[in-house]
Order: sequence, then C-alpha cells, then structure tokens
Amino acid sequence: MRGYRCFICNVRHSRCSLLFRHLKFQHGLYPGRSLRLKCGEQGCSFVFCTYSGYQRHLNRAHKDCVDSGGDSFEPLAIVGPSTSEPVNVDPSVTVMAPIPIERRQILDMCSSIVAQVQSSGIPESTVQSLVGSMEELVNDIHTHTKETVVECLSSGASSETLGKVQECFGQLQNPFSCLNTESKRMRYFEKKWKIVEPVEHILGVRFDLRRDKTTGAYRQVPVNDKFMYVPIMGSLSSMFQNSELCSSFMKAKIHQEGLYRDANDGSYFRNHTFFSRQEYALQIQLYYDDFETANPLGSKKGVHKLGCIYFILRNLPPKLNSVLMNIHLVALFHSEDLKKYGFDPILKPLVDDLKVLETEGVLLPFSASPVKGSIFLVTGDNLALHGLFGFKTSIHNTAVPFNIILH
Repeated sequence: MRGYRCFICNVRHSRCSLLFRHLKFQHGLYPGRSLRLKCGEQGCSFVFCTYSGYQRHLNRAHKDCVDSGGDSFEPLAIVGPSTSEPVNVDPSVTVMAPIPIERRQILDMCSSIVAQVQSSGIPESTVQSLVGSMEELVNDIHTHTKETVVECLSSGASSETLGKVQECFGQLQNPFSCLNTESKRMRYFEKKWKIVEPVEHILGVRFDLRRDKTTGAYRQVPVNDKFMYVPIMGSLSSMFQNSELCSSFMKAKIHQEGLYRDANDGSYFRNHTFFSRQEYALQIQLYYDDFETANPLGSKKGVHKLGCIYFILRNLPPKLNSVLMNIHLVALFHSEDLKKYGFDPILKPLVDDLKVLETEGVLLPFSASPVKGSIFLVTGDNLALHGLFGFKTSIHNTAVPFNIILH
C-alpha cells in the first residue's frame, strides 16, 4: 500500500493531512516545545519539531510515496493581483511576490498579533512555539474545511465545480507560514514598520575578574564598556510611515493672542531664528532619567542602574504624545559608565545626527523637500538635568521636574 507511514505504528495514510490527524488524535503528538516527529519512511533519519517542516520534507523527499492526486503542502502559494494562477514561492527566498489586498490585511493582522506578543518581553522560543502552534491550527482548519466542502459537493456538483472549489482552497495561504521563523518575522516587520535597529557603541575597556571553568582560578579579562543608540533619523522616518501621524503633524496650530497653551505660543518661539523660518520644523523634546533594574533597597542597588534618553515630537498634539508608542528611545547606558566617561561620548552619535537634521533634514512622506528639525526642549528631574548640564548632582530633592528650552 502506497502512502505516508506513521513512525510509531507503521500504518500508512494516503495524504499528509490524514497522517498528521492520526499522529495528533491517535498518539497525542500535539504541537509544542517537546514535539519530535520522526520520518517514517525507510532509510530516512530526519526528525522535525513542527508539522509544517515535516510536511515540506514529505512533499519534497518522499512525494513518490503517494499518487499524484494526493494533497500537497502549498502554504506559500499566492495569487498575483492580475491573475488567478498561483505563484509558487520558495520559503527560503527573501523576495515576496505581490499579495492581494484581502490576504495582505489578514497577514498584517496576524503579524500585529505576533508583534504584540514578541514586544511583551517573553522569550523568543515561546514566540516561536506559539507561531508554530497557530500555523498548525490554521492548517488543520483549512484541511478540515476543504474536505468537508468537497464531501458535501461530491454527490451533486459537477467535476468542473469541484475542480474550481479545490483550486480556490489551493490558493489559500496560511498567514503564519510567512512568520514561522525568526528571520521571516524580522524581514516582514522591517518591511511593514521600518524597524530601526539599535547601534552598539564602545566607550572603553575595563578589566573584570572572571573564573576559569577549567582551572577554577580567577583572572582578569578585558571587557568593553558599551551603550546602545537608536538612530533618531531612522526613528523619525519610521514614525511618519503612519498616515494618521502625518495628518496630525500637518494640522495648523491655532494661536490666540494672550493665551498660552504651550511653549509654541510664546514670543521667544515665534521669533526664534530656526523654528520661525521652517514651516514644518521638527520640535524634538528630550527626556533623561535613570532607573534601577534590581531591588532599589538591596545590596546590588546601583550596580545595574541604567540611564535612558527618550524623545517625543512637540509638533504632535498632547493626546498623541501621552501614548507610550509615541515616546521613543534614543540611548540606553549604564549609569556607572556615565560617571566614568561623562556625557560627551554617549551623546556624540545623537549630536552628529542632530547636526545633519538641522542642516540637511530628513525626507518625510508629506513633503517633497527634506524637513529640518532640532532640539526644542530638554526635560528631566533635578538630578538628571544637573548631571546633563554639568551642575552639582549631590542634591537632596530630586523629585521636582523642570524644563530647559535651548537657545
């Protein structure tokens, strides 16, 4: 008997879907971290952690085990915008063919769900397991729906109708198949949201005591002092991919004489040599503060303390600026490194980008010419701003925030 063989009980099945249903319901092999699927074909020693990988292997390496009429795995068969013929895409190819609007919306929705899970801080292995389980679930629903519809139509429908129904099911794509590996997710997220990767900068070198696992002796080893910088030019370009944010940015600011809502209503701003001459000048507000990642009352306090610099755009209404997604990270560093190296090397990448922003600008979707911008406001508590501007930091009251408007 031809067909795919179960590696546990040696029973053969005519289709992959039947074999996988047998493995799940007869042997309890459900998707998860501990799932191990052995290829049941003679002479093959491959082991898989997901049903999708196992199915691709069967259809590529053992397609001669079934007749040509058996079901095949086509999770990446997509339909072009101007044709009804499926376009086969190799999963290893990074270039994606055009995707219809309806399926693009489904894929965007699924990618947003995966991105929310990934941004919650759970391990990448958990994200991978969840995406794999969702891929298997959608595959099972697709297979069951197809078999049910074909079975209902087989008695009264013509062969032409059945062929069209099967063709329609064959053109469906599992949206999670485009997100089932970390590299696929990162490529899709970067294409969709223009992800800006942080850049690692080295401040200097220090010597730490490390224990040699072989000898058990402690010795000094050089360790780099580093900090992370998120390019502000890339963050600005990524932000304005959102059409709603562009619309809010371009809305005319209403000013009433004698009424002060924020710093834009003051005479200093309206007479400023830079902001008064640029129609859409980017008004960047920086915020700096430290936070303790360990127990602030424990013995390790201060050792893992981090300093953060964030920015928002003052051009946007307060309703948008109060949302966490519009507060963007600029730099992240160890507070101990700040005491050792000072602010100059940490702020240098930001200052270099700001010089480019002030002189050359950045291309944004709503403007044909580059849009320029500069620092408009620096915000923080007493301790943070005293340290930032070189004042004395041994102060008692650090809870009162204040702002400094740059000249």
